[in-house]
Amino acid sequence: MSRPSPAGPRSTLFVLLLVAALPVFFLALGANSIWDANEAFYVETPRQMVLTGDYVHPTFNALERFNKPVLSYWIVAGLYHAFGVSVEVERWGIAIGAMAIVFAAFLIGRALRSTATGVLAALLIATAPRIVFFSRRIFIDVYITAFMSLALACFVLAMRDEARRRRYLTLMYVVIGLGVLTKGPMAVLLPGAVALAWLAVERRLGDLRRLMIVPGALIVLAIAAPWWIAVGLTDPHGWQHLTEFFVGENVGRFSSSMTGGRAPWFFLGVLFGDFLLPWAPLLAVVIVSAWRARRQPADPARSLRRLLWIWIGVIVVGFSFSASKEDLYIFPVVPAAAALIADALIRARFGLDDRAIRIGLNVIAAGFAAAGVFVLVYLTSGYYRIAAAHTIAVLLILTSVTALAFFLRRAAVAGFAVLAAGAILLNYFFVLRVLPDIERLKPVPALAGTIRTQGSPKRSVGWVNVALPSLVYYVDTAVTALDGTRHAVEYFRMYGEPWVIMGEPEWVELQSKVPGLCVRDRRRLFDTRIADVIRGIPPPEVLLVAKCKGAEKSGPSTASFPPRR
Repeated sequence: MSRPSPAGPRSTLFVLLLVAALPVFFLALGANSIWDANEAFYVETPRQMVLTGDYVHPTFNALERFNKPVLSYWIVAGLYHAFGVSVEVERWGIAIGAMAIVFAAFLIGRALRSTATGVLAALLIATAPRIVFFSRRIFIDVYITAFMSLALACFVLAMRDEARRRRYLTLMYVVIGLGVLTKGPMAVLLPGAVALAWLAVERRLGDLRRLMIVPGALIVLAIAAPWWIAVGLTDPHGWQHLTEFFVGENVGRFSSSMTGGRAPWFFLGVLFGDFLLPWAPLLAVVIVSAWRARRQPADPARSLRRLLWIWIGVIVVGFSFSASKEDLYIFPVVPAAAALIADALIRARFGLDDRAIRIGLNVIAAGFAAAGVFVLVYLTSGYYRIAAAHTIAVLLILTSVTALAFFLRRAAVAGFAVLAAGAILLNYFFVLRVLPDIERLKPVPALAGTIRTQGSPKRSVGWVNVALPSLVYYVDTAVTALDGTRHAVEYFRMYGEPWVIMGEPEWVELQSKVPGLCVRDRRRLFDTRIADVIRGIPPPEVLLVAKCKGAEKSGPSTASFPPRR
């Protein structure tokens, strides 16, 4: 593999844009309530660890939670100890994980071609609105992506730098171990499959002897195994938890669908049009350009590019065979994809030397205008209106027109810089104006406020056929999941002050069976599809049902936090 070339004149421009892009990850982190459902687990479970002092047996909603390893909870619990318990503090943890992804992209891009390539790869990630959004709500997937991407970067550096090979391999096994303690065996199986496939393609299988496999396995076990051993030895059902995780959670998700029927090509749409928008379409262009260039004279970076494509291919194809398909399953491909796009942009001088790249950048610029029109048409009024919609629409359209003007004059780098600057400004508007504004659409804080202000300390809380996990954090008590209206009838008769969240059909069925009930609050769910936005159809309502005022009576209540073991 080639060593990185010296930084080109574009590096200063890319660095300035990157410096402008990164602060948004840390701004206004406490301005938004918890996103159901993923984030709720990583806010509340560490809080229980701090309250109980039990860092071995994670709990959520008064139940043990062993479907994921413990490292994510430990990271947040450590931040809670240092800075106090809050949603903002938890999100500092996610933002730090996002910075690790950006750094991994820089390392990979720098090894691929130059410092400028590395900075550009980092910039592509830092300007992608979807990644900014993930860095404020998806703790575990941000961290598994960070650890797997750092493992890839360490492998690249180890293969390139013989003098520091053992050091980089040791670091690689450390981050793999952290990945296993974050999400499980995929953190070692996928990188291992990629390394084996790449060495086979490069006809370097003999290099397996130089990868420190036995010491590396011991490093991974030393990091990941102690917690599982502690669970097995201290919990009466510890070894059952082990079986349920390694077999049920991993093999079960692969062999049986938990996400509904999704086509085998589901991840292709995610890869080319989701995580790295607005830049993702360039990845398809890069594939075309790479195919056309396959017969050109040997490029010293070609071997590393093959490694990155194998990394993307193994992850995308591997999960395409899974019965369960979630877009975040392939999130670890992002730094490799960003590095390939950055490399192609610099090699092609941002399209001056490659017509396909030039067309791709013009399509992206036109996409900004299309997004601006969408905002003007669908997000300036009605239920789905957003703050600063007109300003955002003007920003998007102005970015598009300015970038297209530069591309027309063949000022390709300037045109790209305009697109990047427009994406950066969009992210700031999104974080500082849009996210605080859409808090009015989130049901849980308002419902929890009604329960806290109108209920007594003896209240009990449940839900029927709807799950809003963040409610557990906001009402600071266990929430009972009721299996249909029949169970809800028993619940209302059993407890003196029950509060239950349900849909309209459940309420219609329930009110004739339990007299003296009232709807004490109603809110719309925060669950919207693009088709609903276009048609202007608000999401369905959920109702907060309790006994009518004056009808409450004393009685037993559910267990409150902290749960007792």
